[in-house]
Amino acid sequence: MELSPASPVLGTVVRGVDLRDPLAADDLAALQAALATSYLLHFPAQDLSDDEHVAAVAQFGPIAHEGGQPVGFVSNAPDGVLGSAAACFHIDYGFTDDPYLFLSLFGLEIPDGGTETYFCNAVAAARDLPADLRARVEGLQARAAVDVTSAAREAGVRIELGRLDGTYPHALRPVLWPHRTTGDTILAVWEQQTDAVLPLPDDESEHLVRELFSHLYRADHVMTHRWAAGDLLVWDNHAIQHARPEVGTEPRRVLRRVCVGVAPDLSIFAARMAERGVRL
Repeated sequence: MELSPASPVLGTVVRGVDLRDPLAADDLAALQAALATSYLLHFPAQDLSDDEHVAAVAQFGPIAHEGGQPVGFVSNAPDGVLGSAAACFHIDYGFTDDPYLFLSLFGLEIPDGGTETYFCNAVAAARDLPADLRARVEGLQARAAVDVTSAAREAGVRIELGRLDGTYPHALRPVLWPHRTTGDTILAVWEQQTDAVLPLPDDESEHLVRELFSHLYRADHVMTHRWAAGDLLVWDNHAIQHARPEVGTEPRRVLRRVCVGVAPDLSIFAARMAERGVRL
């Protein structure tokens, strides 16, 4: 097994393993260590069925069964999740109390011209946060929400403060959020989901959120992954945010998705989402 940096800011490329077979104990330990420090693993040129993908990722933690299934698909086909629209930076289910631990995507159908996913290292962003900005956010909480009335399912600073009720799933956590295992500080604000920093007044909150975004999404915190068929990416859903540009409806782009953690129960929002023709 050979490990090399995927970029200066995050990620490890893993070569010399065939994930159709279980990882040797020492290889798994090395990969877990790399995941704990670089937050993303890239396994190129894999050939994995649905079950083999699930088995490979299950070595990093319990598989989530979203909608009762361990496997999902992100596709620009008419019935695909996310479709062809752009997605701004977020973590999956950051608006719940227990976001997934790890996410994985496998390149099934990749356009000849390529396709991209962007990743942002929120630990690095917390580490080099300017001292004055750090002092301003110490002890504050960020609110993550999803607007189920929006086809883009976004919040940002676009949900009117005070409108959060059962229509809008939301969660609070420290702006400077300790990582669940390493204790590393994560800058826990997300372009797609963070609508407020509390308990600040509305205007001050909005200004601070935008200021934090300007720091977080600097080019030196972001890596662009250009997909090839057979790529498997596994990343820490707390430390790393992801985004993508609009991908269009042709040619087909299909990524298989398997997650580690516990799938959230969003049933209490289902009726309101269905009324608006929106699904999470």
